[in-house]
Amino acid sequence: MRSFFLFTFIILGLFIVVIFAISIIKEKPFKKINATNELTKPIIYSDDLVFGNPMAPIVIIEFGDYKCSACKKVEPALKKILETYPNQVKLIWKGIPGHNESENALMASYCAQEQGQALNYHNLLFLNQSNLNEENIYFNLAQSINLNLEKFNRCLSNQVYSNLIQKNLLQAQELRIDATPYFFIGEKSFFGAISFEQFQIFIQEELKNHFYDKTNK
Repeated sequence: MRSFFLFTFIILGLFIVVIFAISIIKEKPFKKINATNELTKPIIYSDDLVFGNPMAPIVIIEFGDYKCSACKKVEPALKKILETYPNQVKLIWKGIPGHNESENALMASYCAQEQGQALNYHNLLFLNQSNLNEENIYFNLAQSINLNLEKFNRCLSNQVYSNLIQKNLLQAQELRIDATPYFFIGEKSFFGAISFEQFQIFIQEELKNHFYDKTNK
């Protein structure tokens, strides 16, 4: 009898161990294959907004939002940079929606770019930042710079650039961007409405690096 209970106890113990082992295997999380493949710098898409000389060697990439007050605050510094370095610097503007109405504003800016009016419309969106919730605001802004309204409205209503907006939003997440405006210049990244003089320091350094690379090829 004693040996029977001992045998039963051993069998029961083995059964519990097996069940526990199976439960651990089932609960083990799947390995994330792409976990180590996070972006370290932005990818530029052909439909991204480009301001300044498209052939300029120095690129400033901004992740911004038309409803972001800091993005509006930094605009004069960026405008001055493009005026000061007309052949050396270009700005790639990547919109990421972070506020109400942001995505519609982004969509409208891309639709304006289709008609070669990206910069004018971009400036108008920031000038009217507090009015972007008004009815027909995007139509009225398009009308003020003589866009083809039928083409503009068709682009806007069909949400032609929703995929681009989502791709840039995904990029921002993979780059761990949690604030706008967020900038990339060469190997450097930083955020906030920095001054023209601070931009100049980064640009001068990039120009030196570019000249050095060019003369050593």
